[in-house]
This record gives sequence, structure tokens and C-alpha cells, in this order.
Amino acid sequence: MATQFITNDKGERTAVIVPISEYENMLHLHHASLELTEDYKSMMDRMLEQEVNDEAQYVSADVIKERFRKK
Repeated sequence: MATQFITNDKGERTAVIVPISEYENMLHLHHASLELTEDYKSMMDRMLEQEVNDEAQYVSADVIKERFRKK
């Protein structure tokens, strides 16, 4: 899968869709050079807890694209 961009009506990039492997690599690089704040740690803990409790919601790229389209 190639990186994809979602654009607004003016053609400006508003979001990006990247392959999971690329996303995980970016997270790893970001974490390696990031001083973790308490807010960030709390956010990550909440996200991991949602994953463990089956509360995380995963959606397809098409669902995300549809949310950006005008109705």
C-alpha cells in the first residue's frame, strides 16, 4: 500500500493514510527522540487499556475518507 493523502475542496492535504509498518516506524523514531510528558504517558496508557478491553475502534481507510467528504 502506498501513502495516500486526503484533500479538501481546494486540493490542500488535510490527512494522510500510511501503511502500518511505516506508521510503526515513525512512532518508534518519534519515541526515540521524545521526552515523554505525563499527559502523553496517560494518553498512551488509555489507548493501550482500550486495546486490551476490546474498546478500540478500528475503521477502514474508506470510512475515514467518507468522514471528510461533504454531504
